[in-house]
Amino acid sequence: MKTTALVVLLVALAAPLSASAHGGAKFQKGFVSTVSAVLPNVLGLSANVTGGDARLRVSNYSGKTVVILGYQGEPYLRFDGTGIYANTLSPAVYLNRFRRSRGLKPGEADPDAPPRWRKVGEGASYEWYDHRVHWNKSVAPRGVRRHPDLVQKVFDWSVPGRVEGKPFAITGLLGYTPPANESGRSWAMWGAAGGGLCAVLVAGGVLGVRARDRKPRAL
Repeated sequence: MKTTALVVLLVALAAPLSASAHGGAKFQKGFVSTVSAVLPNVLGLSANVTGGDARLRVSNYSGKTVVILGYQGEPYLRFDGTGIYANTLSPAVYLNRFRRSRGLKPGEADPDAPPRWRKVGEGASYEWYDHRVHWNKSVAPRGVRRHPDLVQKVFDWSVPGRVEGKPFAITGLLGYTPPANESGRSWAMWGAAGGGLCAVLVAGGVLGVRARDRKPRAL
């Protein structure tokens, strides 16, 4: 399972990234966020990140009511058999309107109040800007500032929720890879970048399985 998550992340980091960065900051071109797991597993619930690191997308085919919690632990989104609903009193509703959060106006939110639900989508899937899964500051992370030419892990993230009242969390990690220049990068360079990320993840304890015996190949 961990090996699969790693391969997904490596493929995402190896893909050429768009020259138009979400949020405008130049360093944001290199960020890629990926879902690692839903813990504990919720049968029928899936999640992924779209736009590189921009939006979290959740699909609920579990047949159960799923609630995603906001930044202060308040009910934020509700997925049930009739569609998707947002709690208009959750601060997340206002903070998530833009890729770069722009704050709140007084009186617009109350995370301690009973939820006030408003339908925002049909079906089983919905996606939104979630500032827990991407870098949301105007200054790049320290590691990116010091080594902007290196592939690296930025942070682990977690988005909590409840299914039928029981807690779970969508977990993942944010990574960084130097954006391709105008002429693009060769596959050999991307392979070296992937190897660098592997080293980072090994050091962090992400690779928990031994590689099977096979003929070594150059990256």
